[in-house]
Parts: sequence; structure tokens; C-alpha cells
Amino acid sequence: MASSKKPLSNKVSATTPQKTKPLSLLDVVEKGFVSLSASHKKVKSMTVALSGGIDSVVLLHLLYQLQKTQNFTLKASHVHHGLSKNADKWVKFCGKLCTKLSIPLDVNYVKLPQKKSLGIEAEARQLRYEKLLQSQTDLVVLAHHEDDQAETFLLQLIRGAGVKGLSSMAHFDDSRRLWRPLLNASRIDIESYAKKHKLKWIEDESNQNIDFDRNFVRSKVLPILKNRFSHIIKVISRSSSHLAEAQHLLDDLAKVDLKSHLKSSNYKHKLQVKTLEKLSNTRAKNALRYWLELNNQMMPSKDLLDELLRQVLTAKKDATIKIYLSKDDEIRRYQDEIYIVPKGIKRQKDYEIIWAGESEIILPNGQKLTFKKLKGRGINLKFIDHQKKLKIRNRQGGEFFKPDSKRPTKKIKQLLQESDLPPWERDFLPLFFVGDDLAFVPNFGIDMKFQTKANELGLEVIF
Repeated sequence: MASSKKPLSNKVSATTPQKTKPLSLLDVVEKGFVSLSASHKKVKSMTVALSGGIDSVVLLHLLYQLQKTQNFTLKASHVHHGLSKNADKWVKFCGKLCTKLSIPLDVNYVKLPQKKSLGIEAEARQLRYEKLLQSQTDLVVLAHHEDDQAETFLLQLIRGAGVKGLSSMAHFDDSRRLWRPLLNASRIDIESYAKKHKLKWIEDESNQNIDFDRNFVRSKVLPILKNRFSHIIKVISRSSSHLAEAQHLLDDLAKVDLKSHLKSSNYKHKLQVKTLEKLSNTRAKNALRYWLELNNQMMPSKDLLDELLRQVLTAKKDATIKIYLSKDDEIRRYQDEIYIVPKGIKRQKDYEIIWAGESEIILPNGQKLTFKKLKGRGINLKFIDHQKKLKIRNRQGGEFFKPDSKRPTKKIKQLLQESDLPPWERDFLPLFFVGDDLAFVPNFGIDMKFQTKANELGLEVIF
């Protein structure tokens, strides 16, 4: 009996996946740029972090090529740490390269602190990011690639990092305006591009020093793993992506737990204890981590985070809590809230500033005052003239204030003691005088004598 089976066709089924030609590095960068511009505001300007090494030289060349099809301005930024005897030569190299491509170059000279609490690598990286983030462009573009991602993952694993640390580097960091277009490209891809285009670059001699953790992982650990597991770089990259997704979920959970708190305009520096008390221990720690990140704080160790949460939740309302977060900041509790406060904060020196019609004034402690002329609001402008000027100064003691006709005149000291304002913030509260008379105290109001009626022009001060 003849078989009813038909011979197999040589035609490929429509559902059979086709092998596609790998994208070139330029295609990868262009695709990422178009996607980024579509999902966020249009990118009109970029700064490339240019060290002079092969990775950043390739990135600069790619973006230089991309300018031919996309409309954006490009500049480079080089950070001179002074750690190498060749650092000046690197500046000259970057300068010549940028001149050749007609790309502006900013050179930033930084000096590492004598006491390197974070270690040389971390201190140098932190200073480098600080300078790069001062760029006035839409994006700062970094040359990190797939191998860098694997190195970062292993370093974080060695340090006992959690989900966030192990998720390593993101393609796009919205909060810091950082873009890493080569994060899925390998070191081999970058080297091939450099050779194809006959690019020149510099070699940092410190990359051979295995006393640095990253160099040790790069030259000693990863080669062994690659020899045994040929796809280890791709596998680590995939794991980092999974962990990044998990971290997004944890961040979403923190936003839910802090929903009412984050509506407050003051969330940037304080957090209500009752918000944490309602949560399980695990969720409270997750919310606390998220709040610390909002305040640009480095993540504390597990032991420090556990101790911080324990003290915050168990201390009496009137207890004094001071927990050091970093070399610069500490956590303090006042009444039912915790604050991030600069470490060793002291009373500022006496000052006096005369308002001369500016729309903004920066106080000695960095606080910004904004001035607006509005009808029926603020300090009555009819009292301010060339004889009685508006003066701004800090509290010096003995000031009296009467913002309400139904309440007696009180000393500022007494008003502050009765308020919710933390003790360490009281000395930084600016007072506004018209001539020698106290007219306005932020958070407390305008003295009766200087209040503006509905048909009068006033000066509103936003603190």
C-alpha cells in the first residue's frame, strides 16, 4: 500500500525563525538613540565621557558618525584625577582627538581626598560622576559594555549586594540623565570597530594593577569562567536584566507604601515614622531604601539598615537619634519624623542681605529665596522704599512677632519651640525686616503691620 505521507517540503515555514544579520555598532547606537528620543523628551545635546581609552574613543567616533543622520549637538568631557604620571598626556590626546573631529572638550581637574573612605576606585568614580553630571546637556553618554556589566555584577556579588546592586548598570538612568548605548556590545565588538576604523587610543597602565578589585576580576576571574563557560558574559548580562526587572517591582511597591508620604513637598528630606510602622519589616526596609535613594544616599549595609530601622521604630518620641549614613550625612529623628541632615551641622554666622529687587537670592547656607510681586498677597510693598529697605538676616535673639490680631505678640524663640520645626533647622530660618521691624517669618506668617490688603500690591517670598 502506497504511503499517504507527503514528502517533506524544502520550503521554510512562515513560522520558522529567520537568522538575521547582526546589527553593526552604529546601528545599535542609532536604534537606541531613536528609541530614547521617542520614549523621553527629544534629545538635542549630549556629553560623552571621554577617558581616551578604547571604549570611550569608539563611543565618541560612533556618536560623531550618528550626528550625520540625527540632529543633536555633541561635546566631550575628560576628568583628570592626577593619579597617573601620564594624566597630562591623556588630556593632550583627548584634546587632539576632539580637535580633529571638531567636537568641544571640557577638561575637569579633580583631587581625591586624603582620607579615601570609599577606596581609590570608588572615590575616583564618584568624583568623575559629579563632574559629568554638571554637564548642561540633555544626556551624559558612557561607554560601558557587556564585559563591564559582568565585572560589575561579580564585584557586587563579592560585596554581598542585594537586588539593586546585582542589577548592575542600566541602559538609561533617568534620574541622572545617563545613557549607556553599548551595554549589550562585547569588548571584542568594540576592539573590532576600533581596528576597522583605524582608531587610536591610550592604554591606562593602572589597568594591569590587580591590586584594584575590578582589574583582578577582569584579568584573573573572568578568563577562568570564560574558559569553562563560554557564554558566561551573556548569561550574567541576562541575569542582571532579570534583577533589574525585580528591582523595578520593588520600587513600585515602595511607591505604593509611601504613596501618601510622597505627595508631601518635604519628602526629599524627611519621612514619617508612622509610615514605616504600618509595614512589615521587609517592606519597611524596602521603603527606607527607596527613600534614601531619592535623597541620593549610598545604600547602607544590611546591618546598618537593620539598626536604623530598629532605632527609628522603637525609640521614644522625645529620644535623640543620630545615625551616620555617610561621611557627609546622618539620620536624625524629631518627634514622629526622621530627617537626613548634614553631619556636624552648626549654627551659621550672622549675615544681613538687602533685597534690591531681585527675583532670586541664595542665602549663605545655599537655600534659595524666590520673590514675586502679587496683588493682595505677601509683604505690603508700600512700606518698602529707599529709606526702609527689606533686609534678610538669620535669627539673633530677642525678636518679637504678631501675625494674628487675635493672639498676643510672642518671641520668635517661643514660637519656634512650639512649632514642629526641628531644632537644627531653627538657626537657618531667615527673618525678613522692613527697616528695623520684623515683617515676615517663613512658616509663621506676616506681621499684622505689614500684611497686604486685597487691592494692594505685595511681595510674596517663596522659601
